[in-house]
Amino acid sequence: MAMKRLYLKALLFLAIIGAAIFAFDKSGIFAPDQANYHEKRRWDSFYEFTKSNNVDVLLIGNSHLYTGIDPNHLSCALGANCFILAAPGSPIMDSYFALKEGLKRCDPKVVVLETFGIKAANVRTYTGGSLTLVFRSFYSRKNFFQKLFSTPFLFSPDNYLMAWSESVRGHDILFKDPELVKKNLSGKNIVHKRKGMNLGRFTTFTSGITDKTDKKYDEEGAVIDGNAFRVNRECYKYVKKIQRLCDRKGIKLVFLTLPMYHKHIKNYSSWHTIVSRVIGPEYDHLDLQDPYDYEVFTKECFENTRKDNQHMTAVGAFKADYKLASFLTEKAKVDFPKRYESPEWRDMFYGEAGFFENYPLDPKDDRNFKLCGRMNLGRIGVLSCALIPYDDEAQVFMRVDKRTDPSLLPDSMELTLEVEKFDGKKEFYSVPVSLRKGIDPLNNYIYMSGMLQKMEIKSVSLARIGLHQD
Repeated sequence: MAMKRLYLKALLFLAIIGAAIFAFDKSGIFAPDQANYHEKRRWDSFYEFTKSNNVDVLLIGNSHLYTGIDPNHLSCALGANCFILAAPGSPIMDSYFALKEGLKRCDPKVVVLETFGIKAANVRTYTGGSLTLVFRSFYSRKNFFQKLFSTPFLFSPDNYLMAWSESVRGHDILFKDPELVKKNLSGKNIVHKRKGMNLGRFTTFTSGITDKTDKKYDEEGAVIDGNAFRVNRECYKYVKKIQRLCDRKGIKLVFLTLPMYHKHIKNYSSWHTIVSRVIGPEYDHLDLQDPYDYEVFTKECFENTRKDNQHMTAVGAFKADYKLASFLTEKAKVDFPKRYESPEWRDMFYGEAGFFENYPLDPKDDRNFKLCGRMNLGRIGVLSCALIPYDDEAQVFMRVDKRTDPSLLPDSMELTLEVEKFDGKKEFYSVPVSLRKGIDPLNNYIYMSGMLQKMEIKSVSLARIGLHQD
């Protein structure tokens, strides 16, 4: 009888502790700073997007993926819906469970798995900052039963409670950051929605490798040695689980290796060989590290760092988007639905990154300026030309028919624009546009100007196009 009372007291004590933890979690008193909690923002957006839209390309990986691919831009390039479910430091095991949850919400044509998460480490042995990142990724997911099932595979038993509770995980902010506790109590520490449509992108790096850093590569050599690369048995097992999951659901699986700067890594062939063996020959693998495109992936495409973990910049991501779009359609032969033909899809993506490189202006658009529609410039077929104002700048996009013989295309052209200002004055401006290397839409070539100084104008028209012959 005494033992029974002891058990009841113990259960009551555990229930009180559990209720307290639940109450603290619900109140958010010990929540971390939400300003850059992009993992949670990403999953919130995914659930919101999939309420009324399917995802055609579901991309899974870690920070290399969400900095190296822009899903809005990729969506415009493919005329489809693309979404990234990735988290910083996410190993292949975490990617597998993210994919399982993602597939409960959508039926993609293709899953793209970035390969940087295939490493020589077992997630259950993670500690410190690496473990914290997996906690954040896990906590951001929303399907209770999927999370419950994945818990013992992602964490050791002593970390179960920390994985499920922000209060247990972050109670020390009471002493370390009392201002954050006050912010939590006031209800001001919230996940802020970013401007535009969030399809999983998190832009971090906007400028590339400097001449100083490039010189260091020449003096000190590469940072990473591919000969040291290894794959843990557990990672191998989860690659196979992802392959079986996609095969079982009839989903095309494509592996993607995003590049680092070519001077950042040596002996990459060893790394490539190991990853290729893990993937197997029956799955498509786009490896942008080898063969490396020196013309396209220049210094501006990479984070200015000599640390092991180098990411791509926004410029690099745009170029990788078109490489991936071309691979999915031409090599992997994915048959995408023609969503770009739908007015609803065009309205949803109108003005997003990559839209005006791939599509003309809407006839009802009263914000941007149509310079011309279809016209022939000798044997060059121009599809459209437009001036797009941004907040403080503007840019010209000229689309050229892909059926044009590429040998006829000059590297640059000179556009003469006739601008009418609101005071009635008309002036002529010369605007050079160039054929951008690596910005390669599927259905047209694209000429773009640099960023132009924005001015208040009533109307603008294209007066003349001059070809620059090399």
